[in-house]
Amino acid sequence: MIRLQDVPPPEELTDELVVQLTHEFKSTGKPVWKKPFITDKLLEMTHQKCAFSECLLNQEGKYAEVEHFHPKSLYPDEVLDWKNLIPINGACNKSKGSHDTKNAPIINPRYDNPQEHLYFQGYRFKAKSEQGQLTIDVFNLNDRKQWVDKRYTIGIEAVERLEEIRDRLKDYDSSLSKTIPKRNNIVRRLRNLFYAGTPSAEYSSVVASYLLHDDDFIVIKNLMQKNELWDDEFESLEMQMRFCALDVKE
Repeated sequence: MIRLQDVPPPEELTDELVVQLTHEFKSTGKPVWKKPFITDKLLEMTHQKCAFSECLLNQEGKYAEVEHFHPKSLYPDEVLDWKNLIPINGACNKSKGSHDTKNAPIINPRYDNPQEHLYFQGYRFKAKSEQGQLTIDVFNLNDRKQWVDKRYTIGIEAVERLEEIRDRLKDYDSSLSKTIPKRNNIVRRLRNLFYAGTPSAEYSSVVASYLLHDDDFIVIKNLMQKNELWDDEFESLEMQMRFCALDVKE
């Protein structure tokens, strides 16, 4: 889970339309929020990901659903309140159900920073706060089959790729023949790995967290700087990963 950069409502969602569709929902129960211009704008905010699990939506059966953070069954007047809408996958939506988010607050990544409430341990979310623990429980985020195994696979693969790049970089550093193809190979591999920990990538919080907290990250950064390979792009990628990363405890 990462903090989201909020986006303004779509132009089509005028105040008049909100009033009209809210009345229609309260009268008929019709899913008036199922509008492409609403879903598309929300997915822009999350980079096509579920706001809570970070799985890519509309792929592999994970269809995008518009979630009412404050449940519509309890707060029907907010059914089209733009600040109350967030994209989610079906598993998270089903787990959350009609949980009363006003009386028992959970993390809303549109307005809360998950870094203040969660950390990783063994690819499982752990809580820094009561709000964090309730979020884990409400969304069932530590379900092994649904989420933890996936995080483990992605995280281990990222760390192993980091280790491989470390070895290539050490060879390059000690070599008397620092060829351009060798240099470009290292830069390309590291850049692509870091992109996987930036906000637009699937499960970016997992990748960013475990890369930044691995000892090899410091080794690689120091060697890259020593060989004048660490440029503004890598500086930007590190900043983006730090934006996504949670603390990690062994």
